[in-house]
Parts: sequence; structure tokens; C-alpha cells
Amino acid sequence: MKLKWAHISDIHYLYSSYETNVMRDQLLKYLNEKKNDIDILFITGDIAHQGSSYGEEVESFLNSVVTTIEINKKNIFIIPGNHDIRRSSMNDRLTNQILSATNAKDEVNGLDVDTYQSLLSGQEPFFNFYKKYMGEDYPMDALHFVKKREGFNVVHINTCLIAGTSGVEGKILVGLNKLYDALKQLPNDNSVNIAIGHHTINCIHKDEKDSLLNRFSDSNIDLYLNGHVHKAAYHNENDNYNNTYMFTSGSMFVDDYADPIFITGTIDTDAASGEVIYHSWNKRGEYWHQNNSVGRLVVDGSYKFDIHRLKKKTEIIIEDSPLAIDEDEFRMFLIEFHTIVNKETGINEEFIPKDITEKFVNMLCSSTLGRQFDRCSVYFPIINKILGTTSFFSFDKRFIIPDLIVSEYLNVLYIYENGDLILHHMINNLFNKYRGQVNYSEERLKSYIRILIFWSICECDIFNEDKRQRTVINQ
Repeated sequence: MKLKWAHISDIHYLYSSYETNVMRDQLLKYLNEKKNDIDILFITGDIAHQGSSYGEEVESFLNSVVTTIEINKKNIFIIPGNHDIRRSSMNDRLTNQILSATNAKDEVNGLDVDTYQSLLSGQEPFFNFYKKYMGEDYPMDALHFVKKREGFNVVHINTCLIAGTSGVEGKILVGLNKLYDALKQLPNDNSVNIAIGHHTINCIHKDEKDSLLNRFSDSNIDLYLNGHVHKAAYHNENDNYNNTYMFTSGSMFVDDYADPIFITGTIDTDAASGEVIYHSWNKRGEYWHQNNSVGRLVVDGSYKFDIHRLKKKTEIIIEDSPLAIDEDEFRMFLIEFHTIVNKETGINEEFIPKDITEKFVNMLCSSTLGRQFDRCSVYFPIINKILGTTSFFSFDKRFIIPDLIVSEYLNVLYIYENGDLILHHMINNLFNKYRGQVNYSEERLKSYIRILIFWSICECDIFNEDKRQRTVINQ
């Protein structure tokens, strides 16, 4: 299944100028060329401008976008932004009182009904617009909610409860209790989970930021789409159990600060991978185009990513023809790699040969993995000679590399359900850890690591578990 979507933000529709009018008209022509690549539309706030009312012009513009890309309104997902809030002196006082508390996170989580409703009242114009345009009530009392669709879920995060005043940059509070209640609605299946909110993760209050990232990880939020800063950006939050990719769209108006940019994306649920493309308005030439300058990972015109938690459930097809290895170079690599690992590890294992056929059967390994093992086994004598004698290292250092392999094996053993997946992620993890310390191409370094892991399967105490009987945890 492929999810094809577009993401726009910060329309600020009543902000009008010649440059903005031309940009928006040309946007519709550009979207018409992309309509076959868009089935879903995300709008992440600031539809209005500085708390102004929503006029017929706003609806007309959005209808033009929807008509151009030919999608149904059930596949439109909208949340409010700080400019969608009607400001008041009372809400200013309530917000400042919350932010001045010793623990602002607990303060916003413990709001009484009257205070909560007062803060929420600033968003009434948006709620009214949402009901009129979408034909349904915005569940404002819940604050955050989930919409479920076939193959994906959208978590609507209202980040604007206390955003209707000045001086709240970096102090946004989403109300974690209410968000936690919403996230519990997500099904525990292989659906893609997309969260949308107006503010970037760096706008979140320090009292909530870490907890919010933990909730994203524990709830398998694969993407977080946002706006607010009027500048495009991307970020991979990978310092947790599950990755969350964060994509920030630009604006839909033109001035000296804002960058008119929107995003299109594709997620292939079968391959558990995705791609995001940024589209920019060229102010000088007055045309839309694909942007390859948002960051170094977008120099080829798109940001590609994997949804690793779904790849755990996807069969990994291991290359049947590994890279041809130069024996002399492999010897030099092994010596160099041993020296690097020697700086960070100790000695605590002994070689314990096991029956390879039995290991592969118990670990549910594919025949392809078995054939790769056979091909790589011709290099095992090189490893044995270097690690098994004192010609290259002292005898007490011979377990350094095996220790490293065993440690990495234990890191992934209970996450993945078969030997192919375990091997694949061991290679990737070790490659990512050491690629900056040795001067080899990605293909060659991964091939060398693969040989070392296969050798360790043969000579060391790994791949001894029985995956036929064990239930995988940490899903």
C-alpha cells in the first residue's frame, strides 16, 4: 500500500500582497501537475492571520486546492495554529500564571474546568470554521484526537492551548495527560502513525519535551508534521526505542522572512520506507519547483527514510552475491578495526563452536543467508590467523572483536524474530557506529562486518537461541 500526501502550513490567508496572490495562483497550477501523487492533505495551522475571522475567501482557496488535487474531504486533516486564536487579556493572564509555575507541565495537566474552557475559548473561531468546512465538530474538549483510516492513523495534536499570547516560544505546553489519552486510541497493528501539530518540537516547553518524545516513540509515531516557523526543515528523532521523522513545512505567503514551501510525501507500507519532497516558490522567477537545498540529506531532491519498526516485520532479502573481497585489504581492515575496538571494550568471552546448520534452523534463517555464510567462510582462516596467534596482537587481546559482536547480537536478539533480520540490523548498527572511524566505502565496510558476524556465528556463542519457540518482545 502507498500513502501519497501533501502538507501545507501557515497559510495566513488574509495576509495579501501581489507576490502572495501570484504565488497562490501558481500553486494551483503546480498542484494540478502533482495531483496523481496526492491522496491525502495535511494542514498544520495558521489558516487565519493574527486571530482574524475566517471569510469566504479562505474556504474558496482551500476548496480550490482540494478540487485541484481531486481528494475527498475525509482525507483532509487540519489542526489550529497560534494565529487561529482570538487573543484576550484574560487568556494572557492565565497563560502567564501557568508558565510562571514551578512545574508548568503539572500546572497545565491539572487545569480546572473553568480555566481550561477559558483558554480554549480563544480557539472558537477555528472550531466554527472547522465545523463549517469539514462538516463535523472538532473534538475540542479532548484537545487531541485520532482519526483512523485504512493503513494509517492521524493523531491531531492541538499545540495552541496557551499559544495565544506573546513570549511563549519554547514554552508551548500540549497537556500530556490529554495527549496520552488520545494516543491510547491508536491500534496496535502495522498501520503508519502520523501526528500533526502546529509547533515544532523545539517550541515545546522543556518540562514536556522529553516526555512528548517518549510518547511519540512508545506510541509508534512514525512522522510528525508541523509548521509555525515559516522555514522548511527535517529531523530524525532516533535516540529512542522507535524513530520519529519530523518534517516542517514553510509558509503559504510571501514576505522577506517567510519561505513559501510545501511538502509532498510517499510511504510504501510494504517496503516500510518513505520519501519526502520539498517544493519551493522562487520569489524572483515566480515559479514553483522541487527544492534540493533544505539540507544535506535532500541534495538529490528528496529525503528518503525507513520505518524501522515495520521493517522488523518485513522479510529482509539479503544480497545473494556479496562484494568480492581483496584478502590483503581485509587483513589490513581487521587489524585496523581491532585497534579501534580495543579502545572501548574488554575481554569476557571464549570461543564456543556450535553446529551451524542447527543454529540456522533454530534461528529461522533463510537459505539465502546460508549461501552467504558459505561464501564468506573462505575468509574465516584469515580471521583465525590474526586473532588466534600473537603475530598481530597479544594473546589476551584476541577476544576484543568477538566481544563486540556478541554485545551487538544481544542488543537486537529479542527485537527481531529471525536470523536474517538480526544479521541485517547488526550490520547496520555496527556500520553506523564505526563508519566515521575507518576509511572504507559503505558497501565494503558492510561486507567486512558481515564476514565478522558470520565468523562469530561459527566460532562464538551467538545464534544459539531457538526463535521457533520464543515470542519476540519489544514490538
